[in-house]
Amino acid sequence: MQRSNLPAGELYIAPKDANGIFVVDGSMSSFGLLDSPLEFTVKNRYVTNIRGKHALELNSILDKVGKKARNIAEFGIGINPKAKLIGNVLEDEKVAGTVHIALGDNSTFGGDVIAGIHLDGIIKEPELFVDGERFILSFDD
Repeated sequence: MQRSNLPAGELYIAPKDANGIFVVDGSMSSFGLLDSPLEFTVKNRYVTNIRGKHALELNSILDKVGKKARNIAEFGIGINPKAKLIGNVLEDEKVAGTVHIALGDNSTFGGDVIAGIHLDGIIKEPELFVDGERFILSFDD
């Protein structure tokens, strides 16, 4: 089943693999706007370590669900120039120039993991590298 939500303004996929580190510095499901970043280490598509102010609480949430909650479920790019970072991920993930990475379930948009949880993390000014090459997001008015 494909689905969407409002406001409109994101491009997203369910990744088949992921490795590396990402830092969420905008907002995070269950926490709203972040006053300090969360750092995630990913190996073979699953989060193996979380560091930051909310790491203990976030690990507790994920541990209650199990390993599938640590799946890199979604990679998305915000493209809505009118969206604002407000602490509600349904709008935050649409902000033009942001990236969001979600953990958990991706079965509703083409993924293969059913986890019973889906938590988005927003990266305000991402620096993206794809296969070792820098990828630049540009949203000029």
